[in-house]
Amino acid sequence: MKVSIVINVLNSHEVIRRHIEHFKGMKLPDNVEIVFVDDGSTPPISFPNSGLRNLSIYYTNDKRPWTQGLARNMGAKYAKGKYLMMTDADHIFTKEVIDHVLSFEGDKMNFPRFYGALDKDGHLLIEKKDLWEYGLDPKRIVGRRGMCAGHHGNTFAIRKAIFEEMGGYKEKHCIGMMHQGVGRGEDIYFYSAYHRCGKYKPMVSGPRIYMFPIGRFHIRGETNPTGLFHGLSYDLVPQQMLP
Repeated sequence: MKVSIVINVLNSHEVIRRHIEHFKGMKLPDNVEIVFVDDGSTPPISFPNSGLRNLSIYYTNDKRPWTQGLARNMGAKYAKGKYLMMTDADHIFTKEVIDHVLSFEGDKMNFPRFYGALDKDGHLLIEKKDLWEYGLDPKRIVGRRGMCAGHHGNTFAIRKAIFEEMGGYKEKHCIGMMHQGVGRGEDIYFYSAYHRCGKYKPMVSGPRIYMFPIGRFHIRGETNPTGLFHGLSYDLVPQQMLP
């Protein structure tokens, strides 16, 4: 197995169904697997008749409020691929991106994000008129970046051996809420730890991925437009650590 796509999820059943339809349309090769990690959805995420090869769903059964770091560590533990493609439910991979990682022999790759959405049949929508229906703030496509939302540290491809050597996401960093702002949070700590280490190859930039316009990219700042996503990652919910 060359590539494991790991997606952590909580109560985003419809968008995961759309992702599965999107992946099915790609006709992925046998050396790519899809790993969903459900961190306490109600009801649990389950797609027994998905028709998607190499699909696995694991459950953290963790009673603490959701953190992507702990869920991602579980996904990495069970992943069979040489490379992990870590991402969230609001980010969308294309076949070009997956093919690029399949041919990759470096240590880590990140991706520029452009605005996009998946319709109910799993088709990628990137036209402005379609994205406005999903709530994209028109002001976000004005200026130097245009339709690009920039890079984001929590979607990347990395050698599984390096992820394990680094110890994955550290529990002590999974505190407060998931997104803690610039310079804080488990994404930032992991991103910084890779670069501080100094013994891995420099991270390279891959092809564009796409992201649903939610949160600060939504015209009204909604974190759950159209009911596709949970909003817990932005709730000010303290996360109690195990003793």
